[in-house]
Amino acid sequence: MTTAPLPFMPGAIRVFLIAQPSFTELLPAESLTTRDVPDSIGGPFATIRAPGNVGVDPLLRSPMIQLDAWVPKIEILGGLTDPEELAWDIAAMAGQLLGRARAQEFRGSTWKARWTDGPITSVDKTRGADQPLFRATVRFEVHVRAPRT
Repeated sequence: MTTAPLPFMPGAIRVFLIAQPSFTELLPAESLTTRDVPDSIGGPFATIRAPGNVGVDPLLRSPMIQLDAWVPKIEILGGLTDPEELAWDIAAMAGQLLGRARAQEFRGSTWKARWTDGPITSVDKTRGADQPLFRATVRFEVHVRAPRT
């Protein structure tokens, strides 16, 4: 018996979330990425990453997955929704959906998420005081059973 590599869990979380209409009503599927923050920001977006990974067995891992919802100031965003509130709503919806989801399959493995932290809010001003990004972070411990081949 051989062991396949542990699947890329940020990708699994992305696939799950973009299939949920209640999530894509808040954030378009193309605005959810496992990559970096885009240079040009014209609306809300979210990033997914894995800042940690623990487990006592190579086939039973628990990656920590973090989703960061980012929203530009209201002058860029438009509308009447406060940007900080929209960031919160996106992060909280991800938490609710992932926390309630039954076991999922992804690339031959199964996973189930447990919402552990957040939403935690902050304002990122690294692009300048006049270009704040309102941020809300949620974290999940994802229990993964790797595929056996």
